[in-house]
Amino acid sequence: MISQLPPGYFDKPNIARVQDHLDGGTDNYVVDRNFALGLVEVASWLPASVRINRAQGPRILDHFTGELGIDQVIDLGCGLPHDSNRSLPNAVRRIVYVDHDPGVAAHARMILAERHGTAAHHGDLNDMPALLDAAPVAQLDRTRPIGVLLHDILPWISDESARTALAALRDWLPPGSALSLTHAATETAPDTMASLVAHYARAGIPFRPRTRQQVRDLLSSWTPLDGDFVTTASWRRPVLHPGFDHSHAYAILASPGDRTP
Repeated sequence: MISQLPPGYFDKPNIARVQDHLDGGTDNYVVDRNFALGLVEVASWLPASVRINRAQGPRILDHFTGELGIDQVIDLGCGLPHDSNRSLPNAVRRIVYVDHDPGVAAHARMILAERHGTAAHHGDLNDMPALLDAAPVAQLDRTRPIGVLLHDILPWISDESARTALAALRDWLPPGSALSLTHAATETAPDTMASLVAHYARAGIPFRPRTRQQVRDLLSSWTPLDGDFVTTASWRRPVLHPGFDHSHAYAILASPGDRTP
């Protein structure tokens, strides 16, 4: 694994490792923990937000299998393995974990992909043709619906890359498929989000929380499956008092819809 990592990989904060630390994980280093301290000084709710949004993965897998009849899944931007993404519903027949970070992909191959019906791939949303042609993804059965997890990924890529990736997915997915998206929201704490953006920028990490309308625009060619955007914490739950909702992110389910000319 080490030989595949770029120079300086352990010398600067890494998004996946920072998220791992905020979620109580151990696959992180001093540089990540020190950077995370600054993030939490800006946004004390950030660890809770990371936990809430990561917990959305298992909930969506249960929804895919139990309510939508989808038993094959691509997890785009799977992140470092945690208990929350090591356990799968028994009804999931196959899941492919994808991440652009070589360290994360190596962990996924070592830990997540050791189970029957799972695979891992080092792929990048900026090269969707290569990602979708990769053997672990190509082995999915496209005569049946496929579920896609795109959780907390789009805030780390540009508008152009997000639109291109979403268009490629929409064209590729078979009928009956579903996309689960979570995305950092600017409206819930605009001043704090702006401070987080600035803190990430000082480390050379572009972070792009978006408004509800901006995310809606990215998904304009998709068909919502579950109504409009809700916060991740309140998805399929009774409405929370705003003071107890620390997700600071939106969640939505969408379908590729009718792609006939």
